[in-house]
Amino acid sequence: MQPIAAETLRAETKLIAFDLYDTLLDRESTLVPALGELLAANDSDYDPDILLRRYLAMHFRDSMIDSLIAGPHTPFKDISRRALTYRLEQIGIDADDAEVRAVIQRWKELYPYDDVDEALGRLGEEYALVGLSNGDPDMLEAVRGNFETDLDGIVSVADAGAYKPHRGSYDLVCERFDVAPHEVLFVTSHTFDLVGAKAVGMRGAYLNRHDNPFGGWPHQPDIVVADAEALADRLA
Repeated sequence: MQPIAAETLRAETKLIAFDLYDTLLDRESTLVPALGELLAANDSDYDPDILLRRYLAMHFRDSMIDSLIAGPHTPFKDISRRALTYRLEQIGIDADDAEVRAVIQRWKELYPYDDVDEALGRLGEEYALVGLSNGDPDMLEAVRGNFETDLDGIVSVADAGAYKPHRGSYDLVCERFDVAPHEVLFVTSHTFDLVGAKAVGMRGAYLNRHDNPFGGWPHQPDIVVADAEALADRLA
């Protein structure tokens, strides 16, 4: 599937939907110190950067399982708490539940990367801007005010009942904002997320913050940029 030309994107896009965690919001600057504090409190010299990566990988796995099995949607915070507890047990730390919950609470304190606010200001002059996230509704409302540019809306996958890349949340964006899939440009730093958006007919921008290959999926990004400023340069 061939990428769409930039001119077509600018002409047809009405709404830009952004993944939030690690695309616009910097997880590491808040969560690595929080994990470091937990490790220190338990007399562990384990690397908090490594723990974060392993914890996020477990969280992602468990959220995909939750979307595939029968039953109600499990909140992000519950999956995250179980994932972190599991990883701590793996490295021999018997942290109490309050310590784990204190780290999970820090997701509500995430701030945008340095390149984000100015770029959103420019893009907001021409497009509706929406956040689409796997986070719980209360988590997303908590970080909404950390952006200098007020987003036109935030959609939580909790309202669709399944985690991305299940199509439910992408469809929900179109329904809520009365746009066709091809009128939405979905922006994310994650391959799985962009593949999900493209599979339902959205256009896709890969914001490649970490200089990773996208992979050989049939659904390829229409735009590849290094950060939000570069995206604004291409679209605004």
